[in-house]
Amino acid sequence: MQNDDPIEGHDSPVDIQEASDLGAIQINNEVVATIVSIAAREVAGVVCLAGGGFRKDIAGLFGGKRDGGAGVSITEDEDSRYVIGVKVILQFGTQLAKVAQDVQIAVRDQVENMTNKEVSRVDVIVDGVRHPESEEDDLITE
Repeated sequence: MQNDDPIEGHDSPVDIQEASDLGAIQINNEVVATIVSIAAREVAGVVCLAGGGFRKDIAGLFGGKRDGGAGVSITEDEDSRYVIGVKVILQFGTQLAKVAQDVQIAVRDQVENMTNKEVSRVDVIVDGVRHPESEEDDLITE
């Protein structure tokens, strides 16, 4: 359930997870996108997320600005479960469907574990393949 953030100065939509006498617990959708991004990158055969690129990944390792949500979309279905989309660049020579399925499982498991909220679907778009020894500019797409 998407709501406007009741906390002033916070411009991203947040998902209200739980409310109690102590107050509301909220998880920003950008945080969920970062969880998706990290979970997908940890899968064997994933080179990077589409839209982020290897150079941004390296920049992030050394303190540079990195967009954790590049190549990721987060929405909710009518039952307030996450619907996740992720675009990936996979390693040349891997079984694309197998790696994409591994991404679906890893993303679902991490998001549900970390947010305590159900994921109804994870749509994976294989946006390209890259040879392990090639540069970012040598991307093979359709």
